[in-house]
Amino acid sequence: MTRIVGLTVGLMIIASLAVAAEPLMVQGVREVGIGGLMDDDADGFGFKLNGRFGYFVVDGIEAGVYGDLGFRGSGNRNVDLGVFSEYNFDVGGAVVPHVGLGVGLGWSDRGSSHDTYMELEAWGGLKYFFVDYAAFGLDAALMYATEDVYDDYEHSFDWAFRFNTRWFF
Repeated sequence: MTRIVGLTVGLMIIASLAVAAEPLMVQGVREVGIGGLMDDDADGFGFKLNGRFGYFVVDGIEAGVYGDLGFRGSGNRNVDLGVFSEYNFDVGGAVVPHVGLGVGLGWSDRGSSHDTYMELEAWGGLKYFFVDYAAFGLDAALMYATEDVYDDYEHSFDWAFRFNTRWFF
């Protein structure tokens, strides 16, 4: 079954190479992105959903807002809201490398304990445009919080790989 899923995904990527178009990342274009991650650590299984809205202020440079909603184990919740900026490197193809920075406020609820913290993020990754107005993305992110909210509430630094979809209009 795993081979069939892998083969199907691979064939879809190869087939989409033929229809890949010029990425739509010019001044005045808006972006809606949806992504997330899942992990498992000492505190139990967790997932985090991410949504973002951005606007290209000049060609390749985007500014916007984001929100995260995370759940872990039984009763641990996190909410983050913030702003971001992202620079996209125009390499002339369907694959676009990018780097970004974000800053926001977060709220953590761990049953009897509640924390408010500031979070800084830096990321880099790739977007693959399968059509000119939509892309799949993969980011490697580094995160710092002013409170210990990562890894079973023992660390203020964390890292993650995030998968996302982005739609441009």
